[in-house]
Amino acid sequence: MKERVRYFDIAKGVAIFCIIAGHMRNTIINNFVFTFHVPIFFLISGYFLKSNRPFKEFVTKKYNQLIRPYIITCICVIVGVSLSNIIRTHSLEHLVQDVKTWFIASLYGSGTIEYSSPFYMKQIGAIWFLLASFTAVVIVRYFIEYKHGWLGVVVLAYVGYKTGQMVWLPLSIQAGMTAAVFVYLGWLSNKYKLFEHPAPHMWISGAAIIWLFGILFCGKLYVVRNHFENGLFDIVVAVAGSYLVIVICQIIDKQTKYLANLLEFYGKNTLTILCMHEVEILTISWKWVWQIGEKLQLQTYQVIWIILILKMLLFTVGIYIIQFLKKVYTRIKGKIQKKYELCEKRKSTAVITSSMSESRIEYWDMAKGIAIMAMILGHIQIPGYLRIIIFSFHMPLFMIVNGYFIKNYNVKRTLMRSMRTLLVPYAIVCLLSAGIYTYIGSEGISTREMFLQKIKAMVGGMSKISTRFLTFDSVWVVWFVCCLFLARNIYVMLMKLSERYRIICPWGILSLAFLGYLMGKYYAFMPWSLDVALIALIFVGVGNWMKKVAFWEKSYCYTLVIPAVIWIYFLRMGISIELAIRSYPLGIFSIIEAIAGSMVIISIAKLLNKSKIITIILSWIGRNSMIILGIHCLELMYFNWEKYIFGYMPFTMNWFRVFIIKSICILSLTGVIVLVKKMKNFCITLPADRN
Repeated sequence: MKERVRYFDIAKGVAIFCIIAGHMRNTIINNFVFTFHVPIFFLISGYFLKSNRPFKEFVTKKYNQLIRPYIITCICVIVGVSLSNIIRTHSLEHLVQDVKTWFIASLYGSGTIEYSSPFYMKQIGAIWFLLASFTAVVIVRYFIEYKHGWLGVVVLAYVGYKTGQMVWLPLSIQAGMTAAVFVYLGWLSNKYKLFEHPAPHMWISGAAIIWLFGILFCGKLYVVRNHFENGLFDIVVAVAGSYLVIVICQIIDKQTKYLANLLEFYGKNTLTILCMHEVEILTISWKWVWQIGEKLQLQTYQVIWIILILKMLLFTVGIYIIQFLKKVYTRIKGKIQKKYELCEKRKSTAVITSSMSESRIEYWDMAKGIAIMAMILGHIQIPGYLRIIIFSFHMPLFMIVNGYFIKNYNVKRTLMRSMRTLLVPYAIVCLLSAGIYTYIGSEGISTREMFLQKIKAMVGGMSKISTRFLTFDSVWVVWFVCCLFLARNIYVMLMKLSERYRIICPWGILSLAFLGYLMGKYYAFMPWSLDVALIALIFVGVGNWMKKVAFWEKSYCYTLVIPAVIWIYFLRMGISIELAIRSYPLGIFSIIEAIAGSMVIISIAKLLNKSKIITIILSWIGRNSMIILGIHCLELMYFNWEKYIFGYMPFTMNWFRVFIIKSICILSLTGVIVLVKKMKNFCITLPADRN
């Protein structure tokens, strides 16, 4: 880590203030600040440029320091400008165009130059400096390893200057090529210890004369587009001005306390301020300050100072907020990293212990995450082939997962645990449904009758309205929770009996499954989907068998390739199982297809488990699949997406856009609920921690 030099931080604090002032579009201010405010940053970058690490490692470090903040700021600009225009116009009409315009501007990365052909490329603004700075320091770092490296810097700077007059390349590359001269001069100043000795009076006098002349008669140096109205003299003025500013900052460092501390604070946070300034200048209007100044009859320079002070106060608050968020992010990242390392350690352990069997296995959570998102997609108007694929595995997969994590055949323990993890969420969703249904109201039905109607539906747990149990309404997608509850507990009871009578296990499951098939197809859809629960015993049993034989430790030939062949074979026939409506097109073969499809998805999840980011996202979705299921059920029943969301979209909705918007909304609400639960648990445990 580089050692900070206080007077350089002070100089950067002065320079960032001048950059903000330079964007006030005042001629007098611009004639002063445009002589040095950008070049001084390049000079200081060069001063701290080191060649003690490999070139590739240096480039990676600078990418993280400069390009990542650029990308994050561009995202903030796209979001900020879009929201600002929505608030200003009270319309989503221009949302897509705004996002497109600023996305292209982010990719183009020009500071001021814009193009209208082949399509409109808008300037990105102040953060062009990050792109140019990256190019400049990489160029200088490359050439300082050679004896006559200065020649390469000069040649590239000239090429950047001349080509900039013909065409402006993306990512402000030419500005960076030219700015490499300032970076190289900064590197030379460190090499020859220019600022470590008292500045000669002759140097100060000469630099002051050159700088003053430049302020009065030049002031036209624009590195942002390689415009030097006075040629090389503008560069000389910039170097002289930057030199004097640094010398003055050395005096401030020694002679003042509060001013030095203030400027040092801003100097240490110039990158943050620049990025905030980029967003601020595009999203915040300061017209109200000018209007107040006009009413109070203030002079122009007075209003400018007021705006500058308000901006610096805004940036100060922003710096502290960002520093706080960085600390929070670091802590969360540390916890995630520890958890990830712990999971990796568990994966590498060959021996499966009882303690490990109690812990979650991430790729199973990921498989559940894929399945629950597939469920949401399956309830949208999607192409037929996609619906067949989804319905061929998504419900059976949950049942297989459930069977895999049956640890023992303790009937009482399983019943109590199932009530807590399945029936309690089911009851909550049904009660919320009853409340919403009662609140919405219906003509000709009293409030009491409406509420009791939904409570009766909760007791019935029907997936669809039955031909025999007509008084029970459907509970929509949460029927699956009742079905899973019955399947799990019936399976455990069968396995408990099989400990005494071994023949009961396989033949008992198959017999009950066939009985369930007959009931659902030829008698009626049963309450709590009992008929489906009996068929689901096969899926639960398969999952439990996989755990016993350590199936997922076997080769991918058995866990992925063979199941994929079977799954694709049946998919090509255009059939799939659909438990909610008791559709089993090929009987037992539909069940085989569902098992094969589930195995493929679990294997894919296991492969994706190698990616840290994907693992975090999908495993989180899988762990909270019950919450997602509840939200999805309620939004299907009561929320009018077309009226409240899709109708305001400035583009035509198709199934993919519907899925993306629904997923974002459902997952965001899930995140809020999870956060509230964690806060509640924290508040409950807080008194105990104090003791």
